[in-house]
Amino acid sequence: MSSSTAVSELCAQLRLVLDSSPEATSLNELLTRVDSFVIECSTSPDSATLLHQLEDELQVIYDDDVGHALFPQAEIFLAFLYHLRPVLPSTSIISTWFDLVLRPTLREPKLPLPAVNYAKELVISALDPDSPSSAQDDSVDSEKQKERIGDFRRRLMDLYLLDALNDSSGDDVLEWAELDEEQREKKACWKANLEDVLVRVALERPQDFLTELYHCFVSPSSRLQLLILLNAYTSQPSFPDHAHVLASHPLMVSLLYSLTFDNSSTVCTIALTILIKLLPIFAVKACEQLKRLLPHFLIVLARIICWKERQSSAPIIPVLPDPEDSDDEEALASDDDGDTDREGSRPLPIREDIEWERLELTFDGPASKAPSPDRYFTFLYYLFPCNTIRFLRYPVRYLSDNGVDSLYAMDWEDAVDEDKIRSKSESLLRKHVLHPLLIWREAKEELEQPDFWAQYDIPRIVGGATMLEVRNAALGLRQQLPSGAPPPERPSSPRPVSRTASLGASIASKTETADNAPASSSLETVYPEVESGPSAASEARKISLAEMVATSVALRSGQDIEIVDPSPAWSAVLFPAQFRGRSSSRADRDSHQPGKRQTESPAAQSQSEHEYSQRDEDGALPRHVAQAISALQREVLLLKNDLNLELWTTRENVKHIGRLYKERVLSRNEEIERQGLHNKLKEYKHTVIRLRQELKEAKEQAIAARTRYTDWNRELQERIAGLRTEKKTWTTEAAAMRAAEKEAKDTFAAQGKLLAEANNLVFQLDTKIKENAYKVDRLSDYETQIDQLIKLQRLWESDVHKINDSKEYLAMFTSKYRKMELLLHASQQAQVEMEQYAAAQRQQILELENRIKLHQKELEAARNTARLHKDSLSVEEYRRMQKANERLRAENEELRDEIEEVKAMVEVLKAQVSGRQGLVSSPRA
Repeated sequence: MSSSTAVSELCAQLRLVLDSSPEATSLNELLTRVDSFVIECSTSPDSATLLHQLEDELQVIYDDDVGHALFPQAEIFLAFLYHLRPVLPSTSIISTWFDLVLRPTLREPKLPLPAVNYAKELVISALDPDSPSSAQDDSVDSEKQKERIGDFRRRLMDLYLLDALNDSSGDDVLEWAELDEEQREKKACWKANLEDVLVRVALERPQDFLTELYHCFVSPSSRLQLLILLNAYTSQPSFPDHAHVLASHPLMVSLLYSLTFDNSSTVCTIALTILIKLLPIFAVKACEQLKRLLPHFLIVLARIICWKERQSSAPIIPVLPDPEDSDDEEALASDDDGDTDREGSRPLPIREDIEWERLELTFDGPASKAPSPDRYFTFLYYLFPCNTIRFLRYPVRYLSDNGVDSLYAMDWEDAVDEDKIRSKSESLLRKHVLHPLLIWREAKEELEQPDFWAQYDIPRIVGGATMLEVRNAALGLRQQLPSGAPPPERPSSPRPVSRTASLGASIASKTETADNAPASSSLETVYPEVESGPSAASEARKISLAEMVATSVALRSGQDIEIVDPSPAWSAVLFPAQFRGRSSSRADRDSHQPGKRQTESPAAQSQSEHEYSQRDEDGALPRHVAQAISALQREVLLLKNDLNLELWTTRENVKHIGRLYKERVLSRNEEIERQGLHNKLKEYKHTVIRLRQELKEAKEQAIAARTRYTDWNRELQERIAGLRTEKKTWTTEAAAMRAAEKEAKDTFAAQGKLLAEANNLVFQLDTKIKENAYKVDRLSDYETQIDQLIKLQRLWESDVHKINDSKEYLAMFTSKYRKMELLLHASQQAQVEMEQYAAAQRQQILELENRIKLHQKELEAARNTARLHKDSLSVEEYRRMQKANERLRAENEELRDEIEEVKAMVEVLKAQVSGRQGLVSSPRA
C-alpha cells in the first residue's frame, strides 16, 4: 500500500469516526493508526508531500464535519492532531491550525478538558524550535524557523496583553459587566488558557519567555498584566529550577527599575510580591546574583519605606486604617504633619542613560495605600541582616562604598533623605527581633564569608524569616512553654486565658473585626486593628461558627437573599438607598408588607433620581462611580496578589513544618531506636558467631570429603593403571596365540594333504609307521594346545567385559562426585543469599514498624489538632481533615498487611535455610 493511499484511508476513517458511522472503527484504533502513520512518515523520503496532502484533507474535513459547537467532534479532531504532533510542522500549526482550531478551542469553556489540553500541547510544541517537527519544517534555514517561532511567541504575548480581559482597564471591566454569562465564561476561559500556555512555555524555555517579557515591559500600559503573568510564573512549584535564568536576565533589572521609578502603587505592590518570593529562591538557586543585586534591593526598600501616597482630588470613599501599618501612619503623623507632597507631585528625574518610561497611575480612583514593606524587609533582614541595618543607618554611605551609581539625575545625597528613612524604618525594626548575626558579623564579612543559609532549602528560609517577626516569635516562644504552665501574670492584667483561647485569639479578633467592619473600605484590604495593652493580649474575642457557615452556604446557594447592615463607608454613597441591590422576591415581599419598608426622604429620592437620569442622558458614568469601579479593580488585583503570595507562603511553610515535625519525631525516638539497634547488634553478633561456627564445620566436612575423594581417586587411578598393564600383556599374548594358531592351521592343512596322500598310499607307508609315530604324538599335543587357547580366549573376553563395566562405574562415580560438589557449592551460596535476604527483610520490618509508629503519631497529632481547632475550622476543612484521617488509617492497614506478609516471608526463608543446612550436614552424620 502506497503512502498516498495510507493518507486517504486515514482521512476516510477520521471522517467516519466524526460522522459516528456504524462502519467506523473505535477512536483508539484510529489513534493507533495515526501513530503508525507518524512512524512511517518520519522514515519516508516524501514526508513533506505526505504531510501537505494530509493537511489539505484535514482542512476539508474540518470545514465539512467539525465545528466547536459539536464538542465530541472537536475533541476527536484535536486528538487526531495531537497524535500527529511529532511530524506536524510548526509552521503548519502557527499559520493554519492555530487560527482555525486551537484558538477557538482555547476560547470555548464548554469543551472537555482533554481537548483543551491537546490544544495547549500543540501550541507548546509549535513554540519549541528543538522539537523534531520544527527540525523537519525548514532544516535548510533554521534562522527563519526561529524567527517564525519568535513571532508566534510575540503574538501569544500580544493576545494576552490586548485580546484577553485586562483587569486594570476600566473599559474592559465595563464591557465585562455588559456581557452575558456565556461571553464572560469565554473571556475568562481564554485568559486562563493563554496564561497557562505562557507559563508552561516559560517553564520549558525560560530564556525566550523572559526575553519576550523584557521587550514588552518597556510599555508602561502593559506592566501590570506582565507582572501578574510573572507572578503566576514564579508561583509554579518547578520555577526554582529556572530561577538562575531570571536572576541573570535583564528583566530582573527592569523589575527593579519599575519598583524604583514607577508611581503606581498597584504595580509596585505586585512587583514587591514577586521580589518577596524571589528572595528565598535566589538565596538557594542563585546566591551570587542575589549578592550582586543586593544594593538595588535595598534601594527598593528605601523607596517603599518613603512612599508618598497620592492625594485624591475628590475623595469619595473613606479609608480605614491598616493595623499592620499603624506605626507607619503614626510616624507619618508625627514626623511629616506639614508635608503636603504626594506621589507624582515632584518625581525625581531619571538619569539620562537609563531608558525608562515612568508609569504614573494604573487606576484613576481615590487615594491608594502605599505598598507594605513588612515582608520584603523581613526577608532582606533575614538573609543580609548586617547590610540591611547598615543601609538603614547610613544609606548614602552604604551605596557609595558599594560603588552604586545614582539612578537619578542627581547624587545620592540629594535623592535620598536619610533622616526620613531612619524615622520610617523604626516601626519595621520594632516589629522584628534581633538577628544573631548582627553580633557575630560585619557587613563586608556577610558578603565574603559562606552564608549561614547555604545548606538551607527554600521552605526553611521562609520559615526562618517568618520567625523574625515579633508576633510569630512570641507565638513560637509561647508554644515552647509546658502545656500545663500558664504564662506569667501581671498584677493589673486579668485572669490568663487557656492555651486554646490564646492560640485562637488572633483568628477570633480578625474574624470579629471583619464582621464589624465593612466588607471593603476604600476598596482596600481590611486588616484587623492591633490592640495594645495586656487586656488585648489575654482576652479572646468570640464569634459564631454557625453564623459563618450559614452565611457561606446562603451565599453559595444562589437563592435570593437580603443584605442587612450594609457598609456605610461606600455603598450608600455610590448607590442610593432606593437603588440598593435587592432580589426580586424580596421586593415582592416588601410590596405586600408596606409597613415594614424603610421610608426615605423625598429630597434623597429626588437627588438619586436626578443623578441616575443625568447618567442616562450623558451616556457616561458619574465620577464617583467611575472612581469606585477603579478602586474595586485595584482591590480585586491586590486581593488576588495577596492570595497568590499567601498560597505560595503556605506551601513553603507546609514543607518546612513537615521537615521540622520529622526531625522532632526522630529526636524523640532516637534513644529507643539506639537501644533497639544495640539489642539487635547483640543478636546479630551471636548469630554471626553461630554461623561462623557452622561455616567452619561445613568447611572441615568439605575438606574431609575432598581428602577422601582424592584418596579414592588415586586408588582408582592405580587400579586403572594395573588393569591397563594387564590388558597390554593379554593383548601381546593374544597376538602370539593368534600367530601360533595360524601356523597350526597351516600345518593342519598340510597334514590334511599328507593324510589324503597317505590314504592313497597307505599300503606304501606301512613300513614308515614307526618313522612317523612322533608326528602323530605331536598332533595330539596340538589338539591339547588348541583347547587351552580357546579357554584362554574365553577368559580374555570375560576380562574385557569386566574392564568395560569398571569404566562405566568410574564414569558414574565421577559424575556423582561432581554433582555433589556443585550441590555443596549451591547450598553454600544459597545459605549466604538467604542470610542476606533475611537481614534485608528484618531491616524492612524495622522500617515498616517505624513508618507505622510515625503514621500513628501523625494521626494522633492530627486528631489533637482537629480537636483543638474544630471550633475555628469551616465545615469543608473539617471534612478534608476527616478524609485525610481515613486515608492515614487505610495506609496504616496497608502497612500492617505488608509487615505480616514480610514476617511470613521471613519465616518461610528461615525454614528454607534450616532445611538446606540439614542437607549439607547429612553426609557428616
